[in-house]
Amino acid sequence: MIHRSTTVEIDKITSKILKEAGMKHPPFLIEDLLAHLELYRGFYDLTNPSLIQRAWHKLRVGGQKIEKILGKINLCAVWFPDRQQILIDESLPAPKKDWASFHDTTHTVLPWHKEFFLGDTAQTLDPDFQEMLESEAHYGASAFMFGGQTFTNEALDTPPEWKGVAILKQRYKKSWVTTLRRFVEFSHNLPMAMVVTTPKWMEQPVDQVHRARHFVGSDLFKQQFSSVTRDWIISQIDANTRRRSGGPVGDFDLVIPDMNGVLHQFHAESFFNRHYLLTLLVSRKKPAIVVKPLFEGLISLKTRK
Repeated sequence: MIHRSTTVEIDKITSKILKEAGMKHPPFLIEDLLAHLELYRGFYDLTNPSLIQRAWHKLRVGGQKIEKILGKINLCAVWFPDRQQILIDESLPAPKKDWASFHDTTHTVLPWHKEFFLGDTAQTLDPDFQEMLESEAHYGASAFMFGGQTFTNEALDTPPEWKGVAILKQRYKKSWVTTLRRFVEFSHNLPMAMVVTTPKWMEQPVDQVHRARHFVGSDLFKQQFSSVTRDWIISQIDANTRRRSGGPVGDFDLVIPDMNGVLHQFHAESFFNRHYLLTLLVSRKKPAIVVKPLFEGLISLKTRK
């Protein structure tokens, strides 16, 4: 998890760059950002041995250790800090190329990232530290793609439902998954969650450890409903969605207990983008049933006996 002070700093950096680039209104395009930063982007076959050999010398990621990890990771982008150049895997679908481009561009503008990508240190080779750097780049990529506060201001004028996500996807020209995630994390001050899963009628990809590819909650959802498991949520989605070739596949209500045993009503909408099932869950605000006093009453009755 990224520290709050770091997110504030990333927001400040990305906002300043967008302003300097004259990128005030959506869609926020990677081509405009790259032109402003004078950053070259190329598309290459990252399985090409000559490119890997080049990366070996330029990136200096752990000497021979890179030989052991290259076969275990899905390398989709490479940044050469000393040449102001990023390389994106040509085989990626268009939405993932866009995401990878914004992601690696974020690495180039966060000043504390460059020093770690230029050399080998015990800290940079630590997996947890690498994960932290990647999380920071994810956060910055989303800020660039959606114009930071610009998205939030516009999202608050849309309904807290799938219709709102659809409006913003059209306006910002981003993928369903990235738009949905931004909507859950940076829009209405409600308990909301998104689940991206392999639908029950499709085989789970071999590179996917769990049926849920993403399970992300808003701040309020994480505070109030942290005991809810993704497996339980998936069981509810499975019971309330139907197979279709694409588009809306489910529209239903469900009840979720909070940390205090209070049951809350949520509305869920599921959408199939022909690859994954995307589900948005939004609180109906008012608790459905307060169950804790009932349990306490039962306990007191048993005690009297």
